Amino acid sequence: MNATVTNNNHSRTDHTDHTVVAASAPGQRPEQRSSFARVPAAFRLQFAVPSTLIWVPLMVMGLSWAIGVGILLMIDAQIDDRNPIEDPLIAPGAAQATIWCLAFMAAYAASHTFPFSMALSYSRRVYVLGAFLAFGLVSVGFGAFVALGAVIERLTDGLGRHVYVFDAPVFTDSAGILGVSVLGAVLCLFFMLFGFFWAILYRRVSLVNLWIVMIGVVLVLLAWVAVVTLQEGWMSVWLWFLDQTTLTLAAWFGLGVVLLAVLNYALIRKATI
Repeated sequence: MNATVTNNNHSRTDHTDHTVVAASAPGQRPEQRSSFARVPAAFRLQFAVPSTLIWVPLMVMGLSWAIGVGILLMIDAQIDDRNPIEDPLIAPGAAQATIWCLAFMAAYAASHTFPFSMALSYSRRVYVLGAFLAFGLVSVGFGAFVALGAVIERLTDGLGRHVYVFDAPVFTDSAGILGVSVLGAVLCLFFMLFGFFWAILYRRVSLVNLWIVMIGVVLVLLAWVAVVTLQEGWMSVWLWFLDQTTLTLAAWFGLGVVLLAVLNYALIRKATI
């Protein structure tokens, strides 16, 4: 419910976020159009500085892959009697670096492009749609690069020494390269929305309340760990993870994506600039 007037051509966004009214010249009948027509502009706003969501994550992905492979090759060189085919070396954790980088960049977007979008008279709904579509595109791109890396590793038999970062059998055995690509994309989107959430929460509440929420989340996690430990339930937790496939894990994180998207939209409706 935030009326705004922009420029001298008398364009304005109404309080309901549904329409934009524009009259470019005196005497002309005001032209009404859906405010969602500005979603593409809000989407492009996220890429106004291409380094944040494109070039820096690409550099981190390439560097983390090189470091992961380098460490595996060093381990391979230290094991004289290793049979590469029977005992492949994997380091899927190296791919996490890009996901955490993108989570930080999503938080950066929430703290920088959100105020800018308000200055451009975008409604909060339009901004959220544009930002989430941009995050979705970046996540799909991440999944595509994961698939590309997995294909390269598979075609070269793990760079000739059966060392894997993206084509780790623990993920590709159940659903193939397509499955690990889908899991990578969903994981990326989940953590981008997770980073976006904390930045928007900071704008919604005070710094003190933000710390109260963070400490509360940590206490809840610690309480859960304590209960599982006291009930000797870690074996059940471990078996649950073993029962999951790549696609079922993607489905669980997909559910988290939906919940975070709804939560973020609820927060940004009252967030201050």
